[in-house]
Amino acid sequence: MTRTAHLFYRRRYLLWIVAALLFLGGGLAVAFLQIDQAEARATELATEADRRGDAVTTLATDVRKLRSQIQAKGDTPAAPDPEQAVDDLPSRAEVPVPIPGPPGPSGAKGDRGPAGPAATPVPGPSGPIGQAGQAGQAGQAGADSTVPGPAGPAGPKGDVGPAGPAGPAGKDGTNGKDGTNGRDGANGQTCPDGYSLQQPPDDPDALVCRRSTPVSPDPAQNPAVFGLPAERRRS
Repeated sequence: MTRTAHLFYRRRYLLWIVAALLFLGGGLAVAFLQIDQAEARATELATEADRRGDAVTTLATDVRKLRSQIQAKGDTPAAPDPEQAVDDLPSRAEVPVPIPGPPGPSGAKGDRGPAGPAATPVPGPSGPIGQAGQAGQAGQAGADSTVPGPAGPAGPKGDVGPAGPAGPAGKDGTNGKDGTNGRDGANGQTCPDGYSLQQPPDDPDALVCRRSTPVSPDPAQNPAVFGLPAERRRS
C-alpha cells in the first residue's frame, strides 16, 4: 500500500462526509433553481393577467361611452351593457389581478348529513311492439302427460297347465348311402424289431416282449464280479 493510499484510508470518514455534503448541496441547489423558475413563471403570469385586466377595463369603458352616445341620439345600441353581458365584471377587470395562494391544509371531516328523500322512479317510454312469434307445437293428450308410477312386485308363480295332445307322427326318413370299406388294420404284434411275444415261466397266462435271439452276458458288466478279488476275476 502506497503512502497516498494509506492517507486516503485513514481519512476515509472525512471523504465520506465531504461527499455527503456535496450531494446535499447539489440537491439544495437544484431545489432553489426550481423555486426561482416557479417564481419567475408566477411573475410572468401575474403581469399577463394585469395586462388582460387593463384591456377588459378599457374595452368596458369604451362600450359604455358608445352606448351613451347612441342613447343620446335617441337610438338603441346593439351592444349590451358590459356589466350585464359579463358575470362579475368588476372583479374580472380588477388590477392587479389577485393570484390565489397555495391551498391550505384539509379541514376536519364533517358529520354525515341526513338521508335525502327516496327518489320516485319515473317509468320510461314504452318500447315498440315486437313481431308475433311462431306458432307452438300441439301438446299431447292429457293421459300421456301423466308420470307412470313404480312397477309393482312380481306375482306368485302359477300352476303347471295340463299336457297338450300328442302331435301327428312324422314321416319315415329315406335310407342313407352305404359307406366305403375301411382299410386293414396293423398287425397285432406290438413288440419292436428283434423282440417277440413270449410266455414268461412264472406266469403262463401272460405274454411279454422278449429277445428272439438271446445275447450272452458280458462278465465285465456283471455287478457280482466287482466284489471278487483281482486273481479270481482274471481266472
